[in-house]
Amino acid sequence: MATPISRTRARAATLSARCQEWIDRQPSDSIAGVAVESWRRYRAIQGPLQSALLSLYILVAIVPALIVMEGYLESNPTALTNSVVHHYGLSQTTAHLVRGVFSQDENHHLGAALIAVASALFVGINYGRVLQDVHVRAWGLTLPVRRNDFPRYLATLLGLYGLILVLLLQMRQLSGDTAWARLALIPGWIALLTLYFLWVKRMLTYKLVPRRDMLPASVLTAGLIVVVMLISSWVMDLWINFYAGDYGGFGVVMALFFWIGFSSAVIIFALSLSPSLAGRRHLHHQDA
Repeated sequence: MATPISRTRARAATLSARCQEWIDRQPSDSIAGVAVESWRRYRAIQGPLQSALLSLYILVAIVPALIVMEGYLESNPTALTNSVVHHYGLSQTTAHLVRGVFSQDENHHLGAALIAVASALFVGINYGRVLQDVHVRAWGLTLPVRRNDFPRYLATLLGLYGLILVLLLQMRQLSGDTAWARLALIPGWIALLTLYFLWVKRMLTYKLVPRRDMLPASVLTAGLIVVVMLISSWVMDLWINFYAGDYGGFGVVMALFFWIGFSSAVIIFALSLSPSLAGRRHLHHQDA
């Protein structure tokens, strides 16, 4: 006589088999087929590990550079935190914690700059390496044997610094404006991020993949990052308080790392989606 445990296992096995059959039946040119293939590629390229590495490099190299940029743009040492507080509408309690973590003394601008440069050269340079590795695995590419990737990694990082600088200038100029003014700039940010990711992809892969095949995923990446930024503007206050309630100032760093990790996962998954979207477009062209 079958026991409840054995019946439960049998039902689970049956359900798993049906799900696998449904997955195998999905045409490669359908939306469901693209999603399934993208998930397989995401697992094949070790997506969670790559997202964690990307998050680490951004936290160690990008955040110090962000603080240094704002320190030289503004004479007020709390300018960055004030901009963040205003942008995300943080409460007084949350704002106090953020200021305690990110505010810097004007007398330490040079030291902070040196640390940021060192972090960029020794750690942040791997930001481009991760993106290149993900592209090579996802597309199954073979890069030239003799090549010098360091300038490409550096250009990728400097391009990201440029985007951060533009964001800081925008926050500075719109510090007293309403949310509608920032929302009006969303199409521009999607276009700018699309150009950045398309340029980075083509550069890191030595232009082995046609631009047209990389464009859809670049647009998707840009759009998802903007969505993440919008969501964070609504929930950041609650999220920081959630962590800071138990961990204090360190909780602010933990909350920040979560959103960096979430954005990194979006980038990596969108990269794994790129070959599937290109394959779907090619199939449609063949049928036509």
